[in-house]
Amino acid sequence: MGLRLKQALAVTVSLIVAGVMIGLGLWQMASYEQSTRDVSAERAAQPAVPLADSVDASGRVDDIYGRQVSATGVYQDDQVLVGTKAPLRVVNGFRMVDGRYVAVVRGSVDDPGDVPPPPSGTVELKGIFLAADPQGEEGAAADADMPTVRLQALAQEWPYPLVGGYVTVSATEAETAGMKPAELVLPEAEGSATHRGYALQWWVFAVGALAIGLWSARQMAVASRRAGTPDKDESLHE
Repeated sequence: MGLRLKQALAVTVSLIVAGVMIGLGLWQMASYEQSTRDVSAERAAQPAVPLADSVDASGRVDDIYGRQVSATGVYQDDQVLVGTKAPLRVVNGFRMVDGRYVAVVRGSVDDPGDVPPPPSGTVELKGIFLAADPQGEEGAAADADMPTVRLQALAQEWPYPLVGGYVTVSATEAETAGMKPAELVLPEAEGSATHRGYALQWWVFAVGALAIGLWSARQMAVASRRAGTPDKDESLHE
């Protein structure tokens, strides 16, 4: 077997091994992402906690982002439409029985003219508590007031201080009010670090396998020169 063929074989084997390891790393990373989604879903499925009890007098919020919360109070007339395209989310102020206010996403509508008024009187609501949305790069839709739920902007427009987060009511509650369920993007949760560690480990192994293949090919050439043995492919031309 000629030197070049041996070198090609060594590099090919290393490429195959590296490819397998890269594939294993991608599989582990996919497992990590899935575990992250599972953690977020499990957190959102936990029993609801009272929102009023989870925010202290200074405004500090307990670790309830991404969880179900419950609140009792009265909807306010202050309302904004949020989104970069239809359907637009309908956001109202909500005064809890203790006097504090929180922004509530009641649902979504395709036509701003179809927004039903908020329920009157004391309401008991339940939904997922989220932090302010990322600002994003897109602007608000033509009929919307803002592209995302921005609590600082709402605090400047509405005549009362807000809790540091907003509630998106359940799909059932939105449909009962005559609207579509609002899009719910759960916050990223920490998935299993084991999967992520294995993914990085496989990718390091892939680099190592490729390096070994290239090193082996180089060592074959060095050994051949020292032995004074020409490549069989080259000897055919002599």
